[in-house]
This record gives sequence, C-alpha cells and structure tokens, in this order.
Amino acid sequence: MRWLAATITASLILGVSAIPVDAFSFDPDKIDASFLAEVLAAPTADFDVIVRSDPVDAEKHLDRAAARRIEAAAKSVTKQGGSLKHALAIVGGVSARLKGTGVLKLTRDKDIDYVVKDRQMRAQFDPALDSANARTPGILEVNAPQVWSQLGMTGQGVGVAIVDSGVYPHPDLAGRIVASIDFTTASPTVSTTSTGDPGGHGTHVAGLVAGDGTLSGGAYTGVAPRANIINVRVIDASGSSNVSTILRGLQWVLANRTTYNIKVVNLSLGATPTGSYKSDLMATAAEVLNFAGVTVVVSAGNTGPLGGTVTTPGTDPYVITVGALDDNGTSLPFDDLMAVFSSRGRTPFDYLSKPDLVAPGRKLISLRSPGSALDTLFPDRQVTATGALTADYYRLSGTSMAAPVVTGVIALMIERNPNLSPAQIKKRLKSTATALTFGTAFDRGAGLVNAYKAVSSVDPGREYAPDRVSDAFAKDMRVFIEGQPFVWRDLAYHGGVDSAGTSWDGVTWENVRWDAVTWENVTWEGFTWEGVTWEGVTWESVTWQSTDQQSAGAQSGTGVTWDPVD
Repeated sequence: MRWLAATITASLILGVSAIPVDAFSFDPDKIDASFLAEVLAAPTADFDVIVRSDPVDAEKHLDRAAARRIEAAAKSVTKQGGSLKHALAIVGGVSARLKGTGVLKLTRDKDIDYVVKDRQMRAQFDPALDSANARTPGILEVNAPQVWSQLGMTGQGVGVAIVDSGVYPHPDLAGRIVASIDFTTASPTVSTTSTGDPGGHGTHVAGLVAGDGTLSGGAYTGVAPRANIINVRVIDASGSSNVSTILRGLQWVLANRTTYNIKVVNLSLGATPTGSYKSDLMATAAEVLNFAGVTVVVSAGNTGPLGGTVTTPGTDPYVITVGALDDNGTSLPFDDLMAVFSSRGRTPFDYLSKPDLVAPGRKLISLRSPGSALDTLFPDRQVTATGALTADYYRLSGTSMAAPVVTGVIALMIERNPNLSPAQIKKRLKSTATALTFGTAFDRGAGLVNAYKAVSSVDPGREYAPDRVSDAFAKDMRVFIEGQPFVWRDLAYHGGVDSAGTSWDGVTWENVRWDAVTWENVTWEGFTWEGVTWEGVTWESVTWQSTDQQSAGAQSGTGVTWDPVD
C-alpha cells in the first residue's frame, strides 16, 4: 500500500478530534508536497482543485477517452461531497471545490491520477517602473521593420491567440480581432465583436504583437501589423486568474485552432512553480498545443534578478520562454542590459536552462484600453502620439511585454513558411538570436530575438526538448503512439535494450513503467502526430455550476491586484 496513514490521533496533530484518523491517509504520489501541507494544516477548509483522472477501465473506452476521464473524475469528486465546476478535457479532468479531507481521499481513489490546487496566476508586467520616454526602439532593435520592407512579411492572415485580460477594440487592430471569448463570465460565448479589456493588460500585449500604428502615424506599431488577433479572456479586471480558467481558455484555442488559423498563443502570465513541470497541468496543456501545431510563447516572470525564479508554465521545455531586455530607450545595442526584474534560470525543481531568449521588455509603448483598471490606477503611463488630441497608447514594463515581441516574430515566420512546426520555430529563433555579451545563459538564453534573421532562416533543424514530456501528456498519448517506432535520446541504446536494461521489442503498454526512467530516453518529435485526434477534446462547454467562481476576482479578496512585482 503506497499511501501513508497517520500513526497518532488527529487531535494530537491538528486538534480536530472529530475527524477520524483514517481521514488523513493519502497517496503522496498523487498530490504535490506544498498543496499536501496546506490540506493537512486545514483539513476542514474548502479548496479549489483540479482533479485529473486515469480510470482503470480507460482502455475499454478509447473512442471516448477524454469523456471517460471527465466522467470518472466527476464521479470521484461527487463521491467525496465536492462541487463540480468545469470539464477540462485538455488535461483529462475537472475543476471542483471540496474539503481537505475529501482531497486526501481522492488521492486514494484508484481512478484518480493527480490532484492539484487551482492556484492563482498573475499577469507579468511591472506597472510601477518609471515612465521615461520610450517609443519604437524595442521594435526597431529586433529588426521587425526590415522584415516588413525587405521581405514583405507582416503576419498577414496568421492567427495569434492572446490568452490574457481581454482586448479593447482599438483602431490599430480594426478588422483583425476575428474572435473573442470571455472565460471569466458564467457562460462564455464566441463573438466577432471584442469583449473588451477591463484590465488593460491584454490590449497592450495584443498591440505589441499586431498593432498597425493607425493612430500614431506608424510610430507605435507591433511586430506583425497584419496578423489576426483571437481574444481569449481568462484574467479578470484585478489582474489575476486561476489555473482552471486558463486551462479552459487553452482548451478552446485547441478546439478552434483550425477555424481561426491559430498558429501561436501568447501567455504573458505565470505563477511560482510548486513542483516539477512533469506534474504541472499548465505544462501538459502547453504540450498538447505544441504537438497539435500551435507554438506556445510564455513570459519568464518578473521575480529576478536571482536564479531559479522562472514561473510556470515557462518552466516547460517545449514552450518558448522569454526574458526581458532593457534597451534603455534606444535602438542601439551598446547600452542594453538585462532588465533587473526578469526571472532567471535554471528552472526550480528540474534545473532546465531558461529563458530560451530575450526581447525588449522595459517601458514599451503599445495600445491603451481607456477606463481599464491599469488606465485608472496609473494615468501617468498614458501616451499621446505626436499630433494627436487624445492618449491612445500606454507604457508598460515586464516580461509580459517581451513575450509578445517574440510572438509577433513567430507570426512573421509563419507567414513566410506556414509549414514550420513549433520545434522548428524554436530552433530558428534560438539559432538566429543576436548574441549578448552580458549576463549568463540562465539570464539571457540564446540572446536577443532577431526578426530579420529568424524569418530569413532556412535552418531545417528542430529544437529537441532537453527532457521528457509531462506525466499527464505521456499517459494520454500512449494509445496514439502504440506501434510507432521510438526515436531514442539514449546513446547507449542498442540491441533492443536501453541503458537501464529495459527491452522494448514486442512490448505491450501494460508492461511499461510510466515513470521518469522509462520516458527520459524517448524523443517525442519522432512520432507521427497526425494520428492523434485532437478534435476529440471538445468538452469545453461542460459546466456544473450556474455561476463561475473560478476567476480570481471571486477568490482574491483584495480587490485591485495590479500591484508592483519588484
């Protein structure tokens, strides 16, 4: 029996004599240590959780695997007296609310794979940094205008999902916000009219990707000024969200990627990791999108300058994690340095080298969302273009601003070569980045993104992740990859046996150990992903409650949280 049982009375440990000792039994492999400590400290408290299922009879329901996982997770939660919220097919589970004792019991359920806290996520920018002038240097320094003028690429027709606080219908995006959906509401519905941006963060991000400079005479233009924006609102007006809300947004992106030609998704948000990316459901969702052909760009975080501060999901090896450069308000490289707030690697827990590269992220000017929370809190950030009568632009700093610069570059790359895979895009971005002389690889990654070189590159290679995929992704994919040849990382592999002595000739999946030792040596890029029926993940509309309590506004209790991060 793997789970642990309390050996002394609950009243001695927690002073709660009414709770049976057996209520504190748990399987430590099914819950991360930090969340377990919270639950044990307050077993009668209510917790918002995400419950992933791996039912014992899953192999009997391969035609409806996602639905079966949701059903099993929902049944287990209900059995423990929990209240269900939403189906999260992209990670094979549900979001719910239940007491700590119920959480512990779920870890002993044979149909449950993992239980995580539905943690709060934060937009990653710093509104408190000084407001010295900065106009187009950041865009100039990554050589985006050269791509427009010399290569003729502007991101035309490429769909970019902005998973953020919403996007205001700014004139600089006119006709190019092709779809909007708001997951902070009780009943999200798709609209061709922008749902707005009460926070102000997502609009700024979208402008850095695709603003066309209409109201500034071209002065404040994004990197890919003809790209289309898909507005996926998951962050409330206070600047926060929950993991489950973001997962629902990513699930929608997956299901609608063909409809809107979504090729890249920008995540300018993050949270402090509590464990390995291998057990992180945000990482799992990012990997699903990655292998479905959608490149995922993530901000590194604003908790630098110390190492080990990269936030999740930027800790996943398959995403493109972006740190922030301070260009000092010029387009010349001689005065550049790392932004002090930019999070550094290695990643905590897995010690991977991050960020992958950097982009300008300090005092960038982009689109303003009038009357938004940020606009109201920091009116000194408003920017009026030369000759204009109103302030249509806004100045912000953070890795939240650096990430969309890279996202815009990717849109340019995809317009030129629509067949590029996420792995190829990552390789070209890193191999063409401008080398920097300051900092270490754990500060700046491969260097400063170079749009012209990245778009011009014909590098046929691909970026191989330095580690395996997440546990949840590996388990979900086993049915699709059965029978396909493996591509091995392990140079000691020969004669049908890997270096650990495991034979793979004629192996059946029932014999495979689903642990780190088995999967470390498999290179996932070698699989034929065309056989994976991603369209089967269509449960994003399932909701068990009439009101959505998953947005952070219902749980933060602090009101405004657009506070400084350093």
